[in-house]
Formats: sequence, C-alpha cells, structure tokens
Amino acid sequence: MKILFVCTGNTCRSPMAEKMLQWFKPDWEVASAGLAAQTGSPMSLQSQEVLQEHGLPTYHVAKLLNKDMVVEADKIFVMTEQHRRAVVDKFPNKKTELISPYDFDVADPYGGSKADYEYTFAELEEMIARRFL
Repeated sequence: MKILFVCTGNTCRSPMAEKMLQWFKPDWEVASAGLAAQTGSPMSLQSQEVLQEHGLPTYHVAKLLNKDMVVEADKIFVMTEQHRRAVVDKFPNKKTELISPYDFDVADPYGGSKADYEYTFAELEEMIARRFL
C-alpha cells in the first residue's frame, strides 16, 4: 500500500501524519508532500519536538507535490477541503480525500504555540487510528 499525505508546506501536518502511519504500518510505503512546499526545507521545530516526545522519528525534508507522486500513490489524504480541491484540480484523480473521516479540516499549527502542534498531533493520531488501525 502506498499512502501519500498532503498539506500546504510539508513541514507540519503531513510529515507528522507520515511519521505516525510509518510507525503503525512499517510494511507500507508512506510519504508526504506539500502544495506550496519549498523543497528541501526541514520539518518545523515544534513538529519535531512533538514527534520526539511520542518516540517517533523526526528526519524529514519537504517535497513539492508532483504528478509522479500522485500517480504512484494508492490513496492520497489531504488536511483540508481546499487541499483536496487543489490536488484534484491540478492532478485529476479519484483517490484523494480528506484525512478526517468526519470531513472537517485539520487546523494548520504553523507559527502557533507548541500546544497548537500537540493538538494537531492528537487530531491526526485519532484520524489515522480510525482510518488505518
């Protein structure tokens, strides 16, 4: 199974989701990318701190979403409805959906407090558990 998580900059939400699912499903190919990512950027420091506190790996380099990633993925999970529309508009496909099984957006913690990142981590953890475990 090849899963791709997509957010805006690929430094907060999608890398956290990627690291979580890789931990739970080590035999799957899990990746992440951003719609406006600056390729090569590191994961945000707060995302790294939160992952580290949960015993998850923190190495990550941001990647800009491209057609090959979309084609190769079995399923693509996005953080917001705006992301879903952008992915489908740019790379038409029927495999892109919100990570939330409740169809709500995952808030972007970028620039927020550590508590914002912890909240996002908890949201993603619940969503990944409901979808994949």
